[in-house]
Amino acid sequence: MLKSQYEAFPYPTNTSSNGAYRELANLVKLLRLDCGYRLEGKRVLDAGTGTGLRLLELAAAFPENDYVGIDYSENSIACAERAKKAFPGARVSFRVGDIMDAGAAGGPFDVILCMGVLHHLQRPADAIAGLSRLLAERGVLVFYVYGEHGSGERMRRKRLLGHLHGPDEVARKIESAKRLGFTDFPYGWSVQDPTDVDPMIVDAYVNHREALYTLETIGEMVSDSFASCVPYGFTLERNGLLVESRLDAKFAMPVARTDPRSKLGPAGLEEVYAGLPKRQQLLVLDDLYAPGGYTMLAHNGGFLDELSRPDRLTSNAWL
Repeated sequence: MLKSQYEAFPYPTNTSSNGAYRELANLVKLLRLDCGYRLEGKRVLDAGTGTGLRLLELAAAFPENDYVGIDYSENSIACAERAKKAFPGARVSFRVGDIMDAGAAGGPFDVILCMGVLHHLQRPADAIAGLSRLLAERGVLVFYVYGEHGSGERMRRKRLLGHLHGPDEVARKIESAKRLGFTDFPYGWSVQDPTDVDPMIVDAYVNHREALYTLETIGEMVSDSFASCVPYGFTLERNGLLVESRLDAKFAMPVARTDPRSKLGPAGLEEVYAGLPKRQQLLVLDDLYAPGGYTMLAHNGGFLDELSRPDRLTSNAWL
């Protein structure tokens, strides 16, 4: 049923790129400016690439790498191949493939991206284990999953549509979502093209399988496959923040971050927070900010050698 959903509603739908799908490129730019990571001469896998526009924009921004995008939706990969025509010379290959059998994509890879996929899988820990085996020694897995704490309104809307219509009445749910004004999507679900609206309604409010995570449940999912797991970004209702748990951190660039001092200082709780172990501090941030999604970095230690400022990760690691 999930596969048929993405066959019918591939996203992004408009494969004529207008430069609007730069989330992956922006993330890599952040890693360079924030941690000193340079994406040059690497092999990159996008596991669950959808229609490939974000990967193509990444390849355009960082052309000195080889990219592979896999997705189990034949229609999505067909869209990706059409989109690729607007990126002549891009070192990107697309293929139909299941993330649960990602080994077919080859390897090793220096970077594996898995954005917005794991929360739809029945066995996400198995998928992570499989992806971990494809990483180079100094590689990193970057993944995004939905957050439990900040998804209350979205789930309320999803339940309401489920009460109004049966599970297979997708078209009626889409129409009702529009009538109810449910197209004011949270941050991270921004509509870049009018053709994105229906697929985003389906993904946000109709999807037949999704799990919501906290930092604790993410840690449990990853711990058997990786030595370290770092919450790098929180997605909130109207903006995104880089995760910083330290009270007196010095930053290489000005960008919105979690700020435990501003949250706890007025209540006189800085000293209490400072005395907590790191995992407990991250749990405090998880509850203070109530993210609707998490951008996570998982690695086995070698990735830190790729960074000129590894403290940004080591000082905020869950594992």
